[in-house]
Amino acid sequence: MIVSKFGDHTPFYRQAEIYARQGIRLDRATLGNWSGRACFHLQPIADHMRQRLAMADRLFMDETTAPVLDPGRGHTKKGYFWAIVSDDRGHSGPSPPIVLFRYAPGRSGAFAEQFLDGFCGHFLQCDAYDGYDRLTEVARPQGPWTLVHCWSHLRRRFVKLARNSKSPIAEAAVRHIAQLYAIEAMVRGSSPDIRLAARREHSQPIIAALKTWFEKQLSMISSGSTLAEDIRYALNHWQGLTRFLEDGRLELDTNPVENAIRPVCLTRKNALFAGHEVGLKIGPCLRRSSPPASSTTSTRPPTSPKHSRPSSTAIPIAESKTSCRGDSAKRQASSNKGPG
Repeated sequence: MIVSKFGDHTPFYRQAEIYARQGIRLDRATLGNWSGRACFHLQPIADHMRQRLAMADRLFMDETTAPVLDPGRGHTKKGYFWAIVSDDRGHSGPSPPIVLFRYAPGRSGAFAEQFLDGFCGHFLQCDAYDGYDRLTEVARPQGPWTLVHCWSHLRRRFVKLARNSKSPIAEAAVRHIAQLYAIEAMVRGSSPDIRLAARREHSQPIIAALKTWFEKQLSMISSGSTLAEDIRYALNHWQGLTRFLEDGRLELDTNPVENAIRPVCLTRKNALFAGHEVGLKIGPCLRRSSPPASSTTSTRPPTSPKHSRPSSTAIPIAESKTSCRGDSAKRQASSNKGPG
C-alpha cells in the first residue's frame, strides 16, 4: 500500500478500487490511518537523518506546490512541499545523500528559515526566488547563509527564448553555458581540490568573458524585451551564480533537489489534490526518490531540458532542534583570476 502510494504514485482512492476488484473492501480512511501509523514508527529514522543533514556544510533547497482541499469553500488551496537535500557525490564526499521534505501552507521565505533553524550549514544552493534572501541576514552562531544560485535556471530562460524566437543572442548564451557544463563533466566525481583547480583554469575565464558579453548585449537591445530581462536576471544574480568558483564542493545547479521533488509532482498529477493538510504533513515520511543511478554532476546536452540524478532517501524533518556540535569542513580558499 505504501509503495503503491509513494513509489508508484497511486492515490488511495485508486488503491481502494483495485482492492475492491479483488474482493477486499478497504476504505480510503483506513489506508490513510495505516500510512499515519507507519510514519509514527519511522520517525526515529527521520530524526537521525535530520541530525545528519543539519551538520552538512552545503545544502540544496527547493519547493513545489501541493494543492489541498479547503473545506467549506468548495475548492482547493495551495500548499507547498519544501525539500532539503545534501548530496556530496559530485565531489566523492563521504556523507550519504539525504533528502527531507516538509509541508508548509505557503511559500514565504519565513518557512525556509523555520525549516533550517538549528542547521549548521554555510552554503545553500537554491533558485533565485527572493524568499531565500532573508536567509542571508539570519542571525546564527555560524553567520548567515551564503546563497549559491543555479545555472540550470538561467540556461532554461535562454533555451526557451531560443526556441520561441530563434534569437541568435540567446543561442550564443546557451553555447557559452554549455562550455561550463562540459568542464564540469571532466571533473565529475573528482576531489574538491581538483574540481576547484579546473574551474579556476577553464571556467573562470569563460565566466569573466560571459559577463562582459552580457553587459555589451544588454546595451544594444531593447530594455523592455524578454532577452533583456533574461540578461538582467543573470547579472543581478551574478555573485550567486559564480560562487561555484570559490569552492570545489559546490555544484553548478540545483538539480539534486529538483530531481528529488520530481516524484512529488507525479503524485500530485495523479491525486490532483490532498484531502487534508494532516496527510500532507505526515505523508513525506514515506516518500522515497528512486530514479536510476547515474552520475551526480550536471552535464546534459545544451538543449535538453532536464538531466537525471541518482537516488536519495527522503524522510520528513522532525520538529526537534539539532545543535551544532562542531565546525563543518573548512571552505575552499578562493582566488581571483582574469580571463586568459
